[in-house]
Amino acid sequence: MEVLREINPLERLPNFYVDRQFICKDCESHEIWTAKQQKWWYEIARGSIASKAVRCRSCRYKEKHRKEEARRVHLEVLARKNDK
Repeated sequence: MEVLREINPLERLPNFYVDRQFICKDCESHEIWTAKQQKWWYEIARGSIASKAVRCRSCRYKEKHRKEEARRVHLEVLARKNDK
């Protein structure tokens, strides 16, 4: 928890992590955001303490690749514009 305190000392910190249920916003599957995953997200990845899981693993993977493809296409268009 000391790691969280360093990130933002004014945010209210949890006393402990518990598994939390959520429904994936893309595929609407019922999922569990485990205490272990939360600990990693907040303390190692340094995600905002106000954030919570909204996508299942499969949908997160799809979204990540969708964004990568969009970025690739965007950069290609910019490169073509600069070549003109």
